[in-house]
Amino acid sequence: MGQEQPERRVQQREWRTEMLDAIDALGEKHRVVVVLRYYAGMSNEEIAETMNCPIGTVRSRIFRAREAIAEELRPVLSTTKDKRW
Repeated sequence: MGQEQPERRVQQREWRTEMLDAIDALGEKHRVVVVLRYYAGMSNEEIAETMNCPIGTVRSRIFRAREAIAEELRPVLSTTKDKRW
């Protein structure tokens, strides 16, 4: 059990690095909505107000950002093209 913890920590650090790299690879508009939504915990409505854009635009950007992140992480997650996560 003691040896599993260090290995797990390394895996978690690697996963975090991969995720941050995938987020960094996004275009600015998509990266901003991801950061505001998932790191700042803002609602879609709050993001729309902050970015001065329609809520539909926020939803679309979040969707497209998640798709791009999933595509970037596909090799790490070992998923197929027809399965997102």
